Amino acid sequence: MVYFVLCFGLCFILGGLAVESNPSPYYGVVGLVLGSVVGCGWLLSLGVSFVSLIVFCVFRGRCCM
Repeated sequence: MVYFVLCFGLCFILGGLAVESNPSPYYGVVGLVLGSVVGCGWLLSLGVSFVSLIVFCVFRGRCCM
């Protein structure tokens, strides 16, 4: 379980780096969605399911606008 949480943390950081380092808005949005999905999975693994759902809805709604 520890490796699972660490893998989610690493993917979350890589998703944030993908948002910051891409000059194209399209790839930045892909990185943001990837980071939000991984971050929500990280919160789910910690047992905070409602907050994870709210965060995912906010990030997904902001990217699709």
